[in-house]
Amino acid sequence: MVPPKKKVISESYLHQISVLKTLTHEGAAPSPKELSEISERSGLKDEKEVLRYLYILEGQKLVSPQPEGDFTSKIWAITKDGVRALGLVSQTTLQ
Repeated sequence: MVPPKKKVISESYLHQISVLKTLTHEGAAPSPKELSEISERSGLKDEKEVLRYLYILEGQKLVSPQPEGDFTSKIWAITKDGVRALGLVSQTTLQ
């Protein structure tokens, strides 16, 4: 019998999760954060890369630029759906 393949989470998904976690830093109430702060706290030093992940997460309605709809904004916040998604992720084991 062949053992089932272990599911592997891509590096891109891990970075997206890191960005989401950064927007709810240390269990504090979610508040908008500047792009430079998100970049620094997430460990992803390239702001363009962080912005790419933010765009991906925005497409999934998990984050939103502030003011909403302004994609040139340097300020982003996690949405209620993002908080719920992060809660589900934290209930699973990431290896």
